[in-house]
Amino acid sequence: MAEEDIKSAEDSEIGDNVEIRDTDIVFECPNCGKELVIDYRGAGLQITCSGCGTPVLVPIPDGMELVDLDLDCGEILKQLFATRRNYQKAELQIQSLKVRLAQLQEALEVMQKVVSEGLE
Repeated sequence: MAEEDIKSAEDSEIGDNVEIRDTDIVFECPNCGKELVIDYRGAGLQITCSGCGTPVLVPIPDGMELVDLDLDCGEILKQLFATRRNYQKAELQIQSLKVRLAQLQEALEVMQKVVSEGLE
């Protein structure tokens, strides 16, 4: 379960573009009372409360069985391929950021040299 599937009901009320859907599970953290919202696929999982950091079990809604959450092979493959694509995009972005960091470090060294020469 991705962390982005966990939303705060409190945040959604103040308009942080968090949309609570009919299929979401809304429940309170038993430790701090913060309202949490998670996609129905999180039913039965343990998550970390965004309010207090305590591990919390996501309740299983009445009438829902865990077998209802099982995906067929085709859906699992789609999710796997999407995850791989996202991973590859992230890797490319990391490489791009590393190149940019190296450029900025070189520019900083040049600027430090100029400043130190100007102070002498």
